Amino acid sequence: MSLIAGCSDEQTSPVAQNQISVTPPVNTQQPVQQAFDPCALISHTNMEEIVGTSVTTPSASVDRLGNVMYLNCSSDDIHINIESWGDASKAAASYDFSSKHPSIEGLGDKARNTQPLGEVDVLYGSYIISVDLFLGLNRKDELDAAQEIARVVLENLPD
Repeated sequence: MSLIAGCSDEQTSPVAQNQISVTPPVNTQQPVQQAFDPCALISHTNMEEIVGTSVTTPSASVDRLGNVMYLNCSSDDIHINIESWGDASKAAASYDFSSKHPSIEGLGDKARNTQPLGEVDVLYGSYIISVDLFLGLNRKDELDAAQEIARVVLENLPD
C-alpha cells in the first residue's frame, strides 16, 4: 500500500489537498471471486411455481468474510445462501465438516437433507448452496421444493 500526502507552508486554497493511492495486494494463490446478485439466479415467479404458493419477494445481500463470499437471497419465506469459496477443495472441506444428515443423490457434486434445521445443502465445485423454506408445508413437500430451487440455482450459477 502506498500513501502519498503533501503539505506546504504556502496555502493556495482553504482546503488542504491530499493525494492517496492505494493498491490492494495481489494474491495469486486465491482466484478473484466476482460478486453477483443471488436473487437473479431464480425468478420470484419460478420460486412461487415450485413451492405452489405465494412468497414474499426476497432481497439480495453480499458479504465477505476472509476468502469466502456469502451471497444471500432471503425473504420471510425462503432463504438461499451461497458460499463462494473460490477453491473447490476448501468448499469441500467446509461442506464435509458436518455430515450427520442423509445424502441426496443427483444434485450437485454432493447434497444432503438438512431437515429439520433447513432443507438442502449442496456442494458444487467451489460453491455451497443452502436452501431453507419457511412456508409451513409438510417436510416432504418442503424438501422436494428446496431441491428443485437448488437445481435452478445450480443451472444459473456463473462460471
